[in-house]
Amino acid sequence: MIEFKDASQVRLQLKMKFSLYAWYKSSAVVSDADGYSIVISVNQLDNKVRKIIPTVVNNVSVRAELS
Repeated sequence: MIEFKDASQVRLQLKMKFSLYAWYKSSAVVSDADGYSIVISVNQLDNKVRKIIPTVVNNVSVRAELS
């Protein structure tokens, strides 16, 4: 089970990495069945963006969401 502090650290790492891209909007830690995961909100969601965003970082699941 993933703890909030671990998910929050991953979110901050990803925020620093993705804030340089124009498509990045925001990120959040959300609760799910395994504990916590990361949702990254983006302006555009195409194959190029999907390839850049990893699905798992340090056992924390990451997903992209168009907003």
